[in-house]
Amino acid sequence: MRLFIAALLPDEIRVRMHEYIGVLKSGCEGVRWEEREKLHVTLKFLGGVGDTKAADVFPMIEGLVRNYSPFETEITGLGGFPDMRQPRILYMGLSENPELSSLQGRIDEALEPLGFPRETRSFIPHVTIGRIKGRLRIKDPLPLPEKYRFAMDEIAVVKSETGRAGSVYTPLHVFRLR
Repeated sequence: MRLFIAALLPDEIRVRMHEYIGVLKSGCEGVRWEEREKLHVTLKFLGGVGDTKAADVFPMIEGLVRNYSPFETEITGLGGFPDMRQPRILYMGLSENPELSSLQGRIDEALEPLGFPRETRSFIPHVTIGRIKGRLRIKDPLPLPEKYRFAMDEIAVVKSETGRAGSVYTPLHVFRLR
């Protein structure tokens, strides 16, 4: 099964982000937009994981998140990977949070002995909102998202299944921050 570790967003934030996606849809073509229930902050993509190895991941993540409090952050803007000139991914950026970055680094470090390579790119807190199919065509200037603060208090090990209608994300274990 394909797994990743994610910081889950509060429902009201996912609603706000999805409303913003609705605004962007009218000004962009060539984008496959993310559904509201799939919006999250990826902390570590694990890829294909066997049941035995997955069983080792769950208690490790639980032990790590036990030491953290909810993460305060703020929506900071719209961005693209690798850049906005020719993006493959559109995202809503989040403000830096040292504790969130610390947890992401500790997850990356703790999973390496289980055979999951460390991430070579710097961690940029963000929520993927769209994937570019071919080439992005912008018809109108893109509005910036409204800035608002919120807290994330759940970390999950999530299963990703790909089907004809796109991927489906299923949280297998959700851990609450203290």
